Amino acid sequence: MDNCWHPYLQRYRNGEWRARIWRDMIVADVKRLERENGKLRVLDIGCGGGFDNDAKLQQSLSAVSLEYIGIEPDESIELGDIFTSEYRCPFECAPIEDGSIDIAFSVMVLEHFEEPRVFWDKIYNILKKNGIFWGFTVDARHWFVYASLLLEKLHIKDWYLNRLHGTRGEKRYENYRTFYRSNTPKQIKRLTHSFSSRVFLNFYRVGQANYYLPSKMKFLGNAFDRVAIQMGLPGSIMAVRVEK
Repeated sequence: MDNCWHPYLQRYRNGEWRARIWRDMIVADVKRLERENGKLRVLDIGCGGGFDNDAKLQQSLSAVSLEYIGIEPDESIELGDIFTSEYRCPFECAPIEDGSIDIAFSVMVLEHFEEPRVFWDKIYNILKKNGIFWGFTVDARHWFVYASLLLEKLHIKDWYLNRLHGTRGEKRYENYRTFYRSNTPKQIKRLTHSFSSRVFLNFYRVGQANYYLPSKMKFLGNAFDRVAIQMGLPGSIMAVRVEK
């Protein structure tokens, strides 16, 4: 793994919130490509609610882009006025010209694709030569995913989250259906042979899944995380960077 990513991973391990770290990773690529090609066309896939639900970070990404394009299929979510253009449809259906995007990214989107090959093929097609896609998502190798899938199988995931954090889409995130079919390096490698390079980063620290646990059970999550880190197992968050 390239040493240039170590500072970002260390920031997460030191307790910094993930969204600002991820924004900085994208901006680093924006600035590098900008020096080579001028102002860029940037695509935000799943843009509703801000960058990882942070409107100010999303605005900062728009500010460094020549064009900032948003895709959000959930029409119940209002979008800000920072987008050059926006599409209220699934990414696979968006009429984006092939070879027209310099940098695309998604935050907590990859886990929701039932047929991920369609997504990855379209990413490849819309990127310019040397264009970059960043995907920040759940790492399906972490224990949290097995717990999430069990709750969905028992049809109690929404009930559980409602009790823990309040009504879906109002006091907590929307909890769209998950498939986890593009959420490990092995899965993604099978889908991205056409790209010139692929980088996988894993984010881990103790307590990273505590949001999903009642206060009295967080010590168990912390214990699981400590054991996993000692054993060298992956953390709950994966970032993938592919370049065309």
